[in-house]
Amino acid sequence: MLQPLFFAFVFACFTQTASAITLHVDVTPELAGSKGVTMQALDKNTTRFTICVSTKADPAVVDPRFPFIRTGRLEVEGEQGPLLRCRIQPTEAGHDLFYTFDLENEHAKISRFVLVEQIANGQVGGGKVFSYRLIDFIDPDYRAKEFLQNLQPVKLPEIDFSKLPLPPDTNPSK
Repeated sequence: MLQPLFFAFVFACFTQTASAITLHVDVTPELAGSKGVTMQALDKNTTRFTICVSTKADPAVVDPRFPFIRTGRLEVEGEQGPLLRCRIQPTEAGHDLFYTFDLENEHAKISRFVLVEQIANGQVGGGKVFSYRLIDFIDPDYRAKEFLQNLQPVKLPEIDFSKLPLPPDTNPSK
């Protein structure tokens, strides 16, 4: 009687997909530092973005069955959804990787560069996802402006103080 129940329990345990925690980081100009993101105007309508990522903190020893993977992609959003999602191949110089792409200025305002670092160990998720919202680097005050723009004033109810009871006298007269 217990044998089918035990088989069902073992089957359920071994069919579960392994998963891991994924850390998402919004990279701001302060976090990226002075050489993290550079911009160069190519003409009045186009900017070249270069995102520098250090490889000094990469894992020194990696099991060949589970390689360390780093991918970079550019995502351009439109009013109706995504316009473009493409991988960017880096160039390597010493301990740095450089992801370079040219983007029309109007599209740069609604774009982000996403860098994913993970060890390919068969788990679902895991690793780190770094998201660079390009408008934050074009206009470093944009987040503050966006926050202030989205503030909604709160209307408090009016209080008729004449209808409130007077506080008790705390200083009794002598």
